[in-house]
Amino acid sequence: MAIVQEKAGLSRQDLRKLRAMRPGLALDLQIMAGSGVSRIKTEFVGMDGNRFLIIKFPDETRWGNLGDVIYPDAVLVVRYIHEEDAGEVVAFKVKISVIVNSPARYIFTTFPVSLQCHALRSEQRAQAHVHVTVVETETDVMLFDGLIVDLSSSGCRVSVDRQLVKQKLAIKSHITLAIKNPDGKISELTGIVMNQKVDEIRFYLGVKFEASEKVVEGLLHQLMIA
Repeated sequence: MAIVQEKAGLSRQDLRKLRAMRPGLALDLQIMAGSGVSRIKTEFVGMDGNRFLIIKFPDETRWGNLGDVIYPDAVLVVRYIHEEDAGEVVAFKVKISVIVNSPARYIFTTFPVSLQCHALRSEQRAQAHVHVTVVETETDVMLFDGLIVDLSSSGCRVSVDRQLVKQKLAIKSHITLAIKNPDGKISELTGIVMNQKVDEIRFYLGVKFEASEKVVEGLLHQLMIA
C-alpha cells in the first residue's frame, strides 16, 4: 500500500476528508501497549468544528481492559477508509484530552494537524452521474434505482436513496447494472458487491465488474465519461 501524500498542516482537501466522517464510521486505533503496538476497532461519534473529535471507547468485553493504554494525554493513531475518488486509508495522530463515562463512554481527542493518505485502488475513478437500475442477477428481480457516482474500467460506486433500500445485499452477491445510453439503448454490466456503506440519506454500493476492461471502457466512451 503506497503512501501517496503526507502533509504538515491541513489543506481544504484534508478538511473535506475529515468532514466526510459520519457517526458510526469504523475506526482502527493504533495504541502503545506493554507488549508493543496494538490495533483495536471502534467507531467515530462526532466532532466539534476543528476543536476536537469524539470516539467511542472500544468494547472492553472484546478487547480486554484498556485503562492502561487509553488514558488522557495518550497518543492514538487513527485510521479510517475514505471511499471517494481512488479510495484511501486516511491516518492521523491525536492526543486524548479527556474520557467521559456518561451518557456513554467516549474519548475526546485533539483535532488532527496533518493527514497521511494511502491509495486503496491502483487507478483513479472518473466522477460520474449516471442513472442505473440495480437487478439481482440470479433472480432477475429489480432491486432499486440509483446513480453511478464514480466509475472505472474495473468497478464503480452506486449511490441510492436509503429509503429505497429494503435490505442490504450480501457481500460477494452478483448484481446486474442496467444503464441507459445516450441513444436510448440499455447496456448491462454484471458485477460483484464488494462493500456497502450508509449515511443519513444515502446508501452506497461498491461494485467490481465481471466484464473485461475492453467492454467496460467501450461503455465509458458511450457515456462520454472516459
